[in-house]
Amino acid sequence: MIYLINKRNHTVKKIIFVLVFVASIIFIMHQQADALIISAVPKSPAFGPNDWIYVNVKVQGYHGGSIAWIAHRPDNSTISGNLTQVKSDGTVVHEIIRNAWDNYFGNWTINYRYENVNQTVNFKVTPIVLSVFTDKDLYYEPDMMHVNITTSYYTPRSDQAEVFHLNFYDQKGNLVKDIPGIDIKALQHSIIYNFHMTELADYDPPGLYKLKIQYYNMATEVPFLLDKYTNLMRVSAQTDENTYHVGDVVNFKLLFTRVTQSEGTLKITDPSGNVTTQQFQVFSVHTPLSLNSITKSIGTYSYTVQYAGASNSGSFNVIANPKLLPNIELNVFLDKLNYRPGDIIHVKIHASQVIANSTNLWVIDPNGIEYPRSSLPIITNDAILPHKIGSDYITGQWKLYIDYGGIVRDIPFYVIGSPVDNNELLNANQFGVPLYVSNFGTTSFNNPIGISTDTDNDVYVVDSGNAQIKKFDSSGKLLLSWGTVGSGNGQFIHPSGIFVGKKYVYVADTGNARIQMFDKQGNFLYAWGSYGDGYGMFHTPVGLATDSSGNLFVADSGRGTVQMFNTQDVYSGEIRSLLTEGANFTALNGLSFNSKDYFYASSSDNKILEFSNVGGFINFFGSSGTENGRFNNPTAIAVDSKGNFYVADTWNHRIQKFDPYGNFILSWGSEGASAGQFEEPVGLAIDSTDNIYVVDKKNNNIQKFSLYGKVEQAIPAWVKDRTTWWSENALSKRDFALAVIYITNHGLPNANVTANNGTSVVKIPDWIKTEARWWETGHIDDKTFADSLQYLISAGIVKV
Repeated sequence: MIYLINKRNHTVKKIIFVLVFVASIIFIMHQQADALIISAVPKSPAFGPNDWIYVNVKVQGYHGGSIAWIAHRPDNSTISGNLTQVKSDGTVVHEIIRNAWDNYFGNWTINYRYENVNQTVNFKVTPIVLSVFTDKDLYYEPDMMHVNITTSYYTPRSDQAEVFHLNFYDQKGNLVKDIPGIDIKALQHSIIYNFHMTELADYDPPGLYKLKIQYYNMATEVPFLLDKYTNLMRVSAQTDENTYHVGDVVNFKLLFTRVTQSEGTLKITDPSGNVTTQQFQVFSVHTPLSLNSITKSIGTYSYTVQYAGASNSGSFNVIANPKLLPNIELNVFLDKLNYRPGDIIHVKIHASQVIANSTNLWVIDPNGIEYPRSSLPIITNDAILPHKIGSDYITGQWKLYIDYGGIVRDIPFYVIGSPVDNNELLNANQFGVPLYVSNFGTTSFNNPIGISTDTDNDVYVVDSGNAQIKKFDSSGKLLLSWGTVGSGNGQFIHPSGIFVGKKYVYVADTGNARIQMFDKQGNFLYAWGSYGDGYGMFHTPVGLATDSSGNLFVADSGRGTVQMFNTQDVYSGEIRSLLTEGANFTALNGLSFNSKDYFYASSSDNKILEFSNVGGFINFFGSSGTENGRFNNPTAIAVDSKGNFYVADTWNHRIQKFDPYGNFILSWGSEGASAGQFEEPVGLAIDSTDNIYVVDKKNNNIQKFSLYGKVEQAIPAWVKDRTTWWSENALSKRDFALAVIYITNHGLPNANVTANNGTSVVKIPDWIKTEARWWETGHIDDKTFADSLQYLISAGIVKV
């Protein structure tokens, strides 16, 4: 009995122990669950000058409510608030919106508090470092001040970059009013700005000045002195030529800052080292000097002019007398700037007078190595000559040289990209002449100009003479029109360009120097711009297009610029004429983007320019003329679904088609009023099914063409070009064989040419060359030339 009682007591004790142990565990776990811990981790230990601040905050044991915070900024000021958007797991991202304008650079501290628990986090905001240097401290009137601006923070995109504000102040601290503020975009780490001191000296006296540069709220000042040029004795000595022939007269142009003495000294050292010293009279600050008996030896001469303690030195060369060169004008034009290996350069030569029956052509590679020269025939004032880019040509800048009757011209070009695939040329689909569909539109136009299509293939036309926009469906049915003459909202004066985006219609209201925006039902939404030279102002806005992001580009032919506006229609930058070869222009008109987000722009200088959507120059195409790929006042541009682009060659009364590399494909149209003829084609648009709409300004109509269907297959221009150039020994037999392959694959009109198997080329009789020239000039028809080709194939001379 006692044993049973003891055993039961022992069991009870064990049960009590277990219960106590479990309760303890539960109590401890509950205590741990109730423990509050705050963690705060900044996104970066050092934020950029223009960055927002992000801190990842987490409260362990969070059970609702907000998290209080107070931030101590570098100037000991504070801001505070509460984080209310806390997730159920206690996490929240604390975001402090700021930018570099607030000047809160340095160490930050943020204290977070939840109930009675605190946590502090530290980080810093990197300051903007702005340093400015000028090339010297003392300037004179004709000097150029070179200002070096360096910053630790910049944005390489023009539409996002801030600007350096430059202003000049006199020694009293007053703003120099005659020089407007200068704004330079901070697009890179270091910028050199050149300021001509005559702008300051023309209106302001000599003395101490300060150049102040402000960037965000950072500012720095650079003092400098401006003095009169007449207080400085300087000597400038230049010869009228750099190179003379033996026996030539050397003319010196001497310039002195002021006249203090009546005589100066000129020392000339000939190529043998003999020194001739001559005194000359000084009557004014501009003193001419001619020497008749100096250029006796071939070589380099050096000279030194000394006057009033100052001197200036230089040199000139003397060469042998050449034969007398013809007194003619000789110009050389390429068809574009960039070529791929395998391309053929189409070089246009214009001579004011035919003085020889041939010219020499050669190229020099980027390493200065000259390639063999070729002799090519010229029988007219204007000639197109070929040069084949070899597959071994290295990437870089080359130079092409022309020697015509002893007159030498050179012009640069670039070799870049992958080699040409011959299959590109052998694809006959691209050479189909668009089929005339209809004389589009059921209303009367008065000087129509611009045209655009929307995603529904509806067509919008700028009826400029009636100051209206007219909207049609794809069959030509008028859907609506809007606009009257005037300067109010929705009114126009000589409108020209139009672009239809996903939602909006943009119109270049040229006579009012502004852009107007409408919805697709013609309801006015917004307008901006006025006449002027400031940002967002225009002289003659004409061309419109948007990139894939919706940024609007406006060609202003009056100012010679393309201005860029972001999706909020805020000015973000502009493109101006460059000094780069081929990138210079007087005025731009039509704009059109391709699938790479590059845009084409037609230039009044009779060429097409290609730029990236940030304004980087890429290529140019064409020059003045009536030949294939040349232009006479090109205006509108449009791009089809294959990336080919079309140009309204207005005064040549035709439309020209180019592949994405800028190679000429075909053209159609001639002067007239019949179907497929034009008087002044000025507008182009292509819808989603590759229907082409051409606005004819003088015929007051719109013609619609189709790329597909029963289109006429034209003989490609390259086939006749290669045939002619081969007949003139300007291209190889293999280059000609490619033309034969095309003809045998696709045939000639009214001709039957068949081919054997194989791809070899052997000796081709010379009589074929004569017939090739006759075919190209139209003296024999396609069938006759096809018979000659059939002979080559049948005889096994050419195997295709």
